[in-house]
Amino acid sequence: MSEVVEPDVSDQERPYRIAVLDKAMLVLDTFVRHGPVLSLGEISALTGINVSTTMRLLVNLRYHGMVARSEDNGKYSLGYRLLTFADAARGRSSLVEFALPAMRDLTREFNETSVLSVRSGDHRIDLEQVVGNQTVRRVLTLGQPKSLYSGAASRVLLAGFSAKELQSYLERVPLVKIATDTIIDPEVLKASLIEIRASGYAWSKQEQADNSGAGVVAPILGVRGEIIAALGISVPQFRFTNELRDRLIPAVKKAAESVSARISMSTGT
Repeated sequence: MSEVVEPDVSDQERPYRIAVLDKAMLVLDTFVRHGPVLSLGEISALTGINVSTTMRLLVNLRYHGMVARSEDNGKYSLGYRLLTFADAARGRSSLVEFALPAMRDLTREFNETSVLSVRSGDHRIDLEQVVGNQTVRRVLTLGQPKSLYSGAASRVLLAGFSAKELQSYLERVPLVKIATDTIIDPEVLKASLIEIRASGYAWSKQEQADNSGAGVVAPILGVRGEIIAALGISVPQFRFTNELRDRLIPAVKKAAESVSARISMSTGT
């Protein structure tokens, strides 16, 4: 069984850390990593939380609609109340509102799928997309955790890590080959992040899955110049020619810069 690792947040950064809440989040995260349906014993084993504590957590999470329990086999799954949180986060996010005009412009120009991605702990989450209308097109599953070292969007987000944060990440997250071109050498990964910081974009193909998608991604910056999101175009691999890539690079960078500017102006900075 793979180890469940918490996000890299030190105790000093979390003076009001609540242990029971951390454990509840660990239980919920187990369904994302190992689910979608798990028994009490499986959840206990995967989280490292003893069975009695796991049971108490599940009873309370079930009361609040965060998990559901099958009457047939007694196994647990994520509850539908989480969907309301997902809809609220995605639909009311200022980041999504700032990014959507640029995403629509990109999709209109290239007739390909534009994607907005953010970091969630040690993973990347695709938060929003605007899908092109070609017969063969990229349609992503939003909200699904993806590795933070594999794929252009992931590496753009990882490029925002400090040297200390990156070293901590590499110590706790094994670099596993997911697809043909997944980067699994830490030094090669570090070099790619340096290049992303210098050029302001990343491109990839066959890093998250073979024969699926490719794309170009650029960082969206917060008011302090930190990378807060990644904006890109995702293209079926057979259409991702060098000519298209070279056209996408300046367009995606310009779109990401426009979103960063909107964010900055919204705060009056």
